Amino acid sequence: MTAGLTRGDRVPDFRRLDHKGEPQLLYDLHFGQPMTLFVFDSPETPDIRLALDALGRDHPDWAQINRIAVVRGTPAQCAGLVNDESGAFAVLADDGTVTAHLLGFPPAGQRLITAFALDSNLRIIERLEYSAGGNLDAFLQQVAAVYKREAPRSGQVCRQQAPVLFIPRVLDALFCDELIALFEKDGGQPSGVSYLEGDKATWKPDPGVKIRRDLYLNEEHWINRIREMLMRRVLPEIQRCFNYQVTQHDPFKLICYDAETGGYFRPHRDNESRDTLHRRFAMTINLNTGDYTGGQLRFPEFSTDLYEPERGGAVIFSCSLLHEATNVTKGKRYALLSFFFGESENVQPVQYQNAPAGR
Repeated sequence: MTAGLTRGDRVPDFRRLDHKGEPQLLYDLHFGQPMTLFVFDSPETPDIRLALDALGRDHPDWAQINRIAVVRGTPAQCAGLVNDESGAFAVLADDGTVTAHLLGFPPAGQRLITAFALDSNLRIIERLEYSAGGNLDAFLQQVAAVYKREAPRSGQVCRQQAPVLFIPRVLDALFCDELIALFEKDGGQPSGVSYLEGDKATWKPDPGVKIRRDLYLNEEHWINRIREMLMRRVLPEIQRCFNYQVTQHDPFKLICYDAETGGYFRPHRDNESRDTLHRRFAMTINLNTGDYTGGQLRFPEFSTDLYEPERGGAVIFSCSLLHEATNVTKGKRYALLSFFFGESENVQPVQYQNAPAGR
């Protein structure tokens, strides 16, 4: 059994025939607003007619939510399920390919209604499931309640900003807690700064530049779990937003800025030394946003604004940008870091004296 798409994943585009036999592209049905994708793994799913009728009726809970239904079946089977008087949303017929990708492969005979509550960028906020015999109205209210909890902030006028990309829900809360526990168990070691003088390379702490503790991840168990999430949720967004295909990455490391010892990283760029010229994009995933004070990112070339992804969310930016991690004044800030590049980048191996294992 495979799990299919879950919270944090982005629903890919697909083309299917609607219940009238007309081809429809999902992205053409998306109007830059939140969308709920209802998936039925069979036209004989219990309560499917009741669900489609309910979705077709005007209701305050659905006023700003676009609705799409995908049914594993033929256009003719879908047409027999739709009340033409509603016409409020599209019902798409699927040969099983899309439903398998979305749902995974549930046990045979388990016919569910699955709702993917999507944000305005078609990322999954929540995945909810309804089984036969349940309370359908309560299920639909539960779906609508997701959007009340995740109400978007009011729009604002932006006249200048750093060219950074926020990606929410990359890691779930449990994974964040596991990574923090891993760091606390090991304790990390003082973060260093690379210094190159001719053929001599040294790696040493420099409080004038940063105070931080680092833990490089070397175990395949952790590396593979992180790679899976990045391939699903981060790398496609870099390709879509920056038109750049990431194929490689620097080692993953957990970092901690601690207010008790003074936690910060003064303004710097991530690709200035001989061994970092290959880097194209930096990634920071915050693991405990809200549990500390300070510690935001600032890009002084653009403004004095502060940037802080949500817990489990990533911020991606070019390694050429000058940036800093501001002082953590209370608590500890934990994060996961790495740097991305492509096949064509020329990586210059450098052997540092006193460098930590895994660097």
